Parts: sequence; structure tokens; C-alpha cells
Amino acid sequence: MMTEVPQLELERLRKQQAEARADEVFGGLTPAELAVYDRSQGRIRELEHDLSEAEASELVEDDRPSRDLSSRNR
Repeated sequence: MMTEVPQLELERLRKQQAEARADEVFGGLTPAELAVYDRSQGRIRELEHDLSEAEASELVEDDRPSRDLSSRNR
């Protein structure tokens, strides 16, 4: 099975969460549905954390001065 791209997984999970909340309003969730909802919520938090760390890491790397070693005097 192919691994899902984190951004796409996050979008998919958010859409499922919105649908589950709508279902809850119009009839409630079964204990099993609530368990799935809670697991999805945890995964959303994990993905958001991982994506924000990756984004911050990219920003730090972009701020580093580039080294051009070919122009050094030998």
C-alpha cells in the first residue's frame, strides 16, 4: 500500500471530521463512530505538528547563508 502524502491525508481527515460532526448533530454518533472520530482527531494533531515542524525546518535552512567554496582563495 502506498503512503499518503501528509497534506492530502490531513485534508481527507478534516473532511471526514466535518462529516462526522454533521452526523452527530443530526442523530449522534455510536460509540464506535466516536472512537474513530477521536483517533482521527489525534492523527490530525500529529500531522499538523509534523507539518509545522517540517515547515519551520525549511525556514531555518532557507535563512542559512550559502557557502560558495569554489570562490575561496587557495
